[in-house]
Amino acid sequence: MSTWITSREIAARLVVTGALILESSVHLGNGDQGVYVDLPLLRDAREGLPLLQGSSLAGALRNYLRAYELGFTQREQRAEQRRKGPPPTLTELLFGGVKGDPDGDQSPLIVDDALAAATSAEIRDGVRIDGATRTALANFKYDLELLPPGTSFPLRFELLLPAEADLAERLQGALALALNALAKGEIPLGARKTRGYGRCRVEAWQVATYRLRESRADLLAWLAADYPAWGYALTDDAAASLTRIPVVTDKRQTFSIVADFALASPLLIRSEEPLLNSDHQPDVAHLRDGQGQPIISGTSLAGALRARAARILNTVRPDQTQPLLDSLFGRDMHQRTGDPSASRLIVHEAQIKDGTYLVQSRVGLDRFTGGAFDTALFNEAPQIGGEAQLTLTIHEPSDADKGLLLLLLKDLWTSDLPLGGTASIGRGRLRGRRATIRDGQTAWELSEHEGRLSLPDAARDTLEGYVVALHTTKELSRGA
Repeated sequence: MSTWITSREIAARLVVTGALILESSVHLGNGDQGVYVDLPLLRDAREGLPLLQGSSLAGALRNYLRAYELGFTQREQRAEQRRKGPPPTLTELLFGGVKGDPDGDQSPLIVDDALAAATSAEIRDGVRIDGATRTALANFKYDLELLPPGTSFPLRFELLLPAEADLAERLQGALALALNALAKGEIPLGARKTRGYGRCRVEAWQVATYRLRESRADLLAWLAADYPAWGYALTDDAAASLTRIPVVTDKRQTFSIVADFALASPLLIRSEEPLLNSDHQPDVAHLRDGQGQPIISGTSLAGALRARAARILNTVRPDQTQPLLDSLFGRDMHQRTGDPSASRLIVHEAQIKDGTYLVQSRVGLDRFTGGAFDTALFNEAPQIGGEAQLTLTIHEPSDADKGLLLLLLKDLWTSDLPLGGTASIGRGRLRGRRATIRDGQTAWELSEHEGRLSLPDAARDTLEGYVVALHTTKELSRGA
């Protein structure tokens, strides 16, 4: 006996387009090792342009909706489990069943691939640092290809709407919730999102509704959408806006610090890229993004924070050092035991504003004779002065996680925790100016005036309690 495939009874198609603008560098890799760079970008085989796959974009949107509805750590249910429980979530309605679920529904949302409007790219190198010796580990140097800030991708989404009005409204609301987050820059894309890469936003959406059952003109306009010469266009009332965002409780738990710092000493995060508008190119210059703006990279900041967190934990809780580090900063894939895990500490890349650079000459000395080594003269161009805003966020934090992050903020604020290289000669020190500490829905302002910190009394007791929890709590983190 044959089984008939039933139609989805599509009544309308909602088409949403917009321009995605990168606000930080992004790595959209192809998964293979390149000839000239270790981690090259994914490019379209025909056009040669950088490619943002629809599957990558859809995955990022789905992950955001799942975390928004269920929390960061909660998994989606399979269709068989859902039959005995609550109705499907907005995530399941919009993106279909989970991967590998034979009973899951197909997604009604079509996400197109997007080609970048430019071919320029920047090359950034990285290295793994030994936390004990603060030197580079052998065979752990790599470089990767990045799209610079300002790169644009034309996005296109097409949502298939059923005839049932209530279901169509829920689908539109789910899409509006996801695209609103993308427009506000809450959904990063590509690799190393926890280390500042992939920040982006959409400035405006253009929405069109093709009422396939109600209007013959709309049907012809949809069929001729890629062929303007045919002369079919939507009626004037077809242009629309995204429906109102549904009222859904945000289940995500976060603890974040946004702090403004001034450079108290020169800063040097090494880069071999040449300085722009400079006749005298140094051997080593401070890192800049694809737009020539000096930055504090998320990888450098996270590495310094992890090394200092290890020192703090070895002092106050040596028995829990490795479990908390693995839980908060992610478990290293090169560890012999345990599966690798993602970092719950999200670090943003920070631009340095209102500073300059200074080319300085140095020479290597023979410690035995006190004389200069032959061919050991070199120049460096560290960043001098300026201000930067650092953003640190913990997903699903415990009180001990919050206490550890506050201690790391203290060390940065008081210039005790240097960033970048050549810290042994006084570089890389920051000085805190002001900070916003957000604990869930509560926010406190921290500032410094004439050497004295200003903080609300209620915040002092709460934040002190988090530091005490780091010293006394038996189970330090949710992932430990």
